[in-house]
Amino acid sequence: MDFDFLELTQALECSFSERVALRPVALCDAWPLFVATRNPAFNQHLLWAQPDCEELVLKRVRLIMEASRRRRLTTLSTVARRTGKFIALFRFQPHATLPDAIEMGIWVHDKYWHGRYSLELGRLCVSAAFTLSSQVQLLLGASAPANRGSCRLMEAVGMTPGRMVQRDTEMGHQAMLCEYTITRADWAARHVSGFWLVGDDRVVVKEPDKATPRTSTLEAVAVE
Repeated sequence: MDFDFLELTQALECSFSERVALRPVALCDAWPLFVATRNPAFNQHLLWAQPDCEELVLKRVRLIMEASRRRRLTTLSTVARRTGKFIALFRFQPHATLPDAIEMGIWVHDKYWHGRYSLELGRLCVSAAFTLSSQVQLLLGASAPANRGSCRLMEAVGMTPGRMVQRDTEMGHQAMLCEYTITRADWAARHVSGFWLVGDDRVVVKEPDKATPRTSTLEAVAVE
């Protein structure tokens, strides 16, 4: 895919919403991520197993950082605006078989599974990606049907369930996942969410929120 992921990274890292802000991934994010993996439900629907030690998560985060530097994907950490505490790791990457699709995934710390943080983050990243990059035309997420929190999250940000696919896991077996998608046209017509962007000389408001119905509190969310 001929897509400038570094440009998308640099645009998104200046974005924030009411409670969360995006920033570049740092190695120190591995420690709160490791703490999150102590909850067995965190890894239940992921394509990688619960790590036995911190070093495994440090290695994974380093590989993610290196891939981002090489423009192979866009990866950002989400933090709480008031405290700076780690909330989630969010990424955009090429889809393995669909050349026009950007696949997104999210790992949310279990401390933030409630309180609608996942929904706020999902809306922020979807709207920021479409708003700040004209190259983004189709976003895709994949989740196991049993991961109800993840499926509800994708539907809440405007994504539509589609085909079932099998994905290889690091544990040696295949996982059956449902792919959800949203096009730029569908997002613009019904799912635009407002956010703020730190510009060169001032903070800019991007696409004010439209009236949208509230949804129930989202549960554990970890999208591979």
